[in-house]
Amino acid sequence: MKVIIFNDTQNFNGSLNFLNERFSRKNKRFWDYKKYIPFLLEKIKLLDSFNEENIELKKVYFYEGRYSNNLIKNAKWSCNQKIQELNRMIYKEQQLLNLISQERTSSKRLRRKVNDHVNGIKEEFENKRKYILKYIEKQARQFEGQKVLFSELDSNPLIDIKSTPLKQSEGEVRQKGVDVLLTTDLVHLAHTEAYDIAIILSGDTDIIEAVRLIKSMGKTPIIFSYHTPGNPKKSNISDLMNVGKFINLKDFTNEEIEKMSELREKDE
Repeated sequence: MKVIIFNDTQNFNGSLNFLNERFSRKNKRFWDYKKYIPFLLEKIKLLDSFNEENIELKKVYFYEGRYSNNLIKNAKWSCNQKIQELNRMIYKEQQLLNLISQERTSSKRLRRKVNDHVNGIKEEFENKRKYILKYIEKQARQFEGQKVLFSELDSNPLIDIKSTPLKQSEGEVRQKGVDVLLTTDLVHLAHTEAYDIAIILSGDTDIIEAVRLIKSMGKTPIIFSYHTPGNPKKSNISDLMNVGKFINLKDFTNEEIEKMSELREKDE
């Protein structure tokens, strides 16, 4: 039976974020495609409906938003604008504190109350500034990491990268259009008989109609994602789990997760 893996990397990484809550800070994991691809293939061979000797991996598609130099440049500019505005707000609050400290007519109790209020606002602004600085540093690191990963993936004949340009708005980097690429490939490759089994590493319900369609065409969709019954905040899948064969990453043991991943070098 011919197998293609459709990997929505952002969504699959979201599952790992939930799984990482099990591990201590120094033991956080990151997915290693050299490990999880063969592991998941072995996992489906254990399903009752398959003969393990007939499973043949034909292709792995990685669907991901692609960074660019211009994206990082524009995101940095937007973040710097936000930081400048926060600096102005912090300065104004400090000026107000200075004025209050010089005020002798107000009661000590009132001055203390206003001081606490203004200091709280200053702390909130300063925390936002720190978050923005860390955010843009993280995006720059991810850009460099993506370049290394894509270069490595490009050298593997079994793997194709399907990417759309990442978008940024007011410093926030977002992925757009990846689900469209994935659903198009799911349906097109089913029509061309390129696979019998689609391993889908995603919980994105935007692809639900495509999954229903390929199932009606006699294909077997197997969905790997993370779901906590009754708790949507601890899940990145909902209706999709009822369409094809669903394997819940939440049920994987720590040992299984370790077999699919590597230790992160640092906790970001």
